[in-house]
Amino acid sequence: MPNKPVFFYLVKREFGLFWSNKIFVVAFLIMPVILAFLLGNVYMDGAVKHLKIVVVDKDNTSMSTKLIDMFSDHPTLHVLEVKHETIDLDQTMLDTRAIAIVVIPERFEADVLNKRNPEVNTYLNMSNTVAAGAVGTAIAQCNGTLNAGIGIEAMKKSGLPASVAAQRIQPFQLNLFQLYNPGQSYLVFLWPALIFSILHQLLLLAMAVSFSQEIENNTFNKAGLLGLTTSAFQLIIIKMVPYLILSMITLLVFYLFSLHFKLPNPVHPEVLFLSQILMVISTCLLGGLYSLIFPSQLKATELLLCIASPAFTVSGFTWPADQTPVILEAFGKIIPLTPYLRSLRALLLEGANIHDVMPFIQHQLILIAVFFLLSFILLKLRIRKSLRVSKEVNAEEE
Repeated sequence: MPNKPVFFYLVKREFGLFWSNKIFVVAFLIMPVILAFLLGNVYMDGAVKHLKIVVVDKDNTSMSTKLIDMFSDHPTLHVLEVKHETIDLDQTMLDTRAIAIVVIPERFEADVLNKRNPEVNTYLNMSNTVAAGAVGTAIAQCNGTLNAGIGIEAMKKSGLPASVAAQRIQPFQLNLFQLYNPGQSYLVFLWPALIFSILHQLLLLAMAVSFSQEIENNTFNKAGLLGLTTSAFQLIIIKMVPYLILSMITLLVFYLFSLHFKLPNPVHPEVLFLSQILMVISTCLLGGLYSLIFPSQLKATELLLCIASPAFTVSGFTWPADQTPVILEAFGKIIPLTPYLRSLRALLLEGANIHDVMPFIQHQLILIAVFFLLSFILLKLRIRKSLRVSKEVNAEEE
């Protein structure tokens, strides 16, 4: 062995194991960059725009035309076609890929003027709930604006001043203030969480083979790794160091992408960075723990996918955790991604400080302590077993 401290020699050895696995090199260093770029460009606009709708105008009057014009002027909507005859709704949606079909009934204008309350029916394609929700809101806004305008005009014709007519149409005013992402940008909301869920999954899968690789290659013995050190603490740290360093590079790349996509800067970036480091450490420890429990690389990887794959879904980032079954909520709490995403939301979007996210930081520290303790105990037992086997083999040879 070179005349260097054992620790640094072992770290160099770990880097050698990493670089020898070309799949890991590509997955860990290249895929996060590609996916961050692709996802950022998918959500570049921040909000859905120009979503296709079809209008069936059975009235074909100035009032129905005015409503259609309002649809066309709305930034969320794109009027793909205007038809004047009855259509097959399902087939039209399939043929045009429209998100909604709006049907304006016959005698629409006449019924409005005669106060017969005609109904404008909107059929939403709910196979895409995000797009359908945006289209439904936009159509409702247009209908509400036209309704108010018609009501005010009718009152003005009866002799009421415009101000009084407006007061009667809207006896009270609702002020809606959108805080923390007022532009409702999907880029700001979703991109940071998705890219860190990717990093979380890659770290789990990489660390899942950290010890099982040594065991399968028959290097977890006195003639191999244990001939250099038998310290469980040192071995855990050594296995983590390469991925901690590589994760720092990945975090830097993510930061540069956030500048490119013009994401808002957190008020306390140092707190966010602390939470990111804790997420990386806790994730590495969880992956290493799996590697000790399941000494087969294939089995460890397959079983760890049971945690890695649903991690983002059960984290509570997009669907409220308290709306899930209790067992899934509890499952989400043992995943390192969960407290990090809560810190991310608070720090990046809500302008929180370290006191606001302290419960999430404490959650991360608890996970680190638990995963490290379990890993230490299991590794200590596995080291003793391996050394005992080595002694027995040597005794038999003698």
